[in-house]
Amino acid sequence: MRAAVFAAVVAAWLCVASAKSELEHSVQRPIAIAQVDPQASCVSNETHCTCLPTQHRRLVKIPDTNPQMCYLDPMEFESHKCACPGNALCEKLEFACEKLEAFGEFNAEGHVPCTEVRDPTCYGAGNPEPCSAHVNVFVDGVLKGCVDNIPVDSNVDDAYGYGDYKAQNIENVELDYINLRFIETTQNSELHFCVIYGNWKLGEVLHPNGAFDRHEKAKITADFPLHIEIKDDASDFYAGDGTNEVLTEHTHYASKSDGYCLGPLLGDGSGVRAEFYDLNNIFGLNVQTYDSDTTSIVNLANWAFADHRPATDLQADGHSNGDESVIVEFRPTCTCG
Repeated sequence: MRAAVFAAVVAAWLCVASAKSELEHSVQRPIAIAQVDPQASCVSNETHCTCLPTQHRRLVKIPDTNPQMCYLDPMEFESHKCACPGNALCEKLEFACEKLEAFGEFNAEGHVPCTEVRDPTCYGAGNPEPCSAHVNVFVDGVLKGCVDNIPVDSNVDDAYGYGDYKAQNIENVELDYINLRFIETTQNSELHFCVIYGNWKLGEVLHPNGAFDRHEKAKITADFPLHIEIKDDASDFYAGDGTNEVLTEHTHYASKSDGYCLGPLLGDGSGVRAEFYDLNNIFGLNVQTYDSDTTSIVNLANWAFADHRPATDLQADGHSNGDESVIVEFRPTCTCG
């Protein structure tokens, strides 16, 4: 998965790229890529845009004409253009190109004066096979960064390590946060979306004897059926297993962690959107990624309610008071940055 927010029509579609997209160099791995809502979304930044398929016809030079004349090739070809609203998410491409430009009017024979132009900055929109390895993270619609899958050698059950009402094998999670990560089980190349509420190792020290409880609700949606693989705990509320929308509700002591994993996710460009709401005693959201250089888990998007909500809506220390919500979306990219 790799790095993508609001609208413009990109021109110059009759261009021929002189360099190939980085998409062609991506390694095939499991990914999570969100599809675009055609009614509500309009993405346009340096790397991606909301797009529509469109039919084009190329100008073709007529030999030995002076002035140079062209005609429109009767054969149409399908491409994509940035447009809002759209129905897909495209990579925005910028490259040097040579193109034919028409000027004047088409005559009765369907010919038009034309000239050949070399443009150092042509633009296009590509909707190729999904990128792999990286994904952009948007919190409440704002790009927070680019994350990688966290690889594990075992299966998702061992990676989570559920036991004694907590995630025994999950490390580096924040105590008072909703922690999100994509776990890639490398033995079977499956991808799993895991939600971990809190950090029991710190919680047992800082909030002993059930000092106070937490409460979280969530709605996880995707363009493919979601399966609930890990329930921490089975007595919590889960609905929608095997559908495109999973609903959960958890109540637990701050001294324990809580959470769940969904998957395996598809590697076909389909994606994940998570809405967390009715949150009590939560500081915010923490999205985790994997640093392959140090082989460690890194907290990428440490997002706090205190930085984004009025103080009067929160508890004095910045914890949510029971009715806060936040939305996190995962969208595709080919390279971070």
